[in-house]
Amino acid sequence: MDTVTDQICLAIRQRILEGGFRGGDFLKQQMIADELGTSPAPVQMALSRLAADGWVENIPHRGARVIEWTREDSHEVFEIRALLEAYAARRAAVRIRATQLTRLRAIVEQEFTLLQRASPPHDWLSDLNLEFHQTIMAAAGSRRLQRSLETVMHGAISARSTYGLDHPVMANAIDEHARIIEALANADGESAADLMQVHILSVARGQCEEGV
Repeated sequence: MDTVTDQICLAIRQRILEGGFRGGDFLKQQMIADELGTSPAPVQMALSRLAADGWVENIPHRGARVIEWTREDSHEVFEIRALLEAYAARRAAVRIRATQLTRLRAIVEQEFTLLQRASPPHDWLSDLNLEFHQTIMAAAGSRRLQRSLETVMHGAISARSTYGLDHPVMANAIDEHARIIEALANADGESAADLMQVHILSVARGQCEEGV
């Protein structure tokens, strides 16, 4: 069961994603505690966790401030990911373990199941999407590549990059996940790389359409 701190983190993340808390806003512990009907202590813990995850930054003597996130930031993240993750997929195709393939398939099954809901839970889908890409990154077997990708695949960055995608875009993204898995299972590095690049750029286009 989620703790009070988990619930507060979820509530603040959702408010940020929906624009209730905007980039540059300072988050007041007592105000949030009053709104959520809790004490300031778990709010403080939640803000510390959100700072570690890249949602807010702690400003000395002022508190937690929501980190700015622009459309340009998102474009840059997708472009970098398309390059690096295509390379990761190519490496992973000849290195991936059976247990990793099994987990990737389980992730896609969960994604398809969640997408059938009337209101698919973005937070859960975002976490599964992040795990999918992190699993392939780990299978690539390069610590340098992993460190480079971790800077553009942080939890907050992943969630903010995929929030608001409509149902057809999400469904297509999950179909692409499935095709990437099959290329990896067949040790087809070139196809895995091409599919990964197409996948990331198609999600980027879907986000642009949502922003129009």
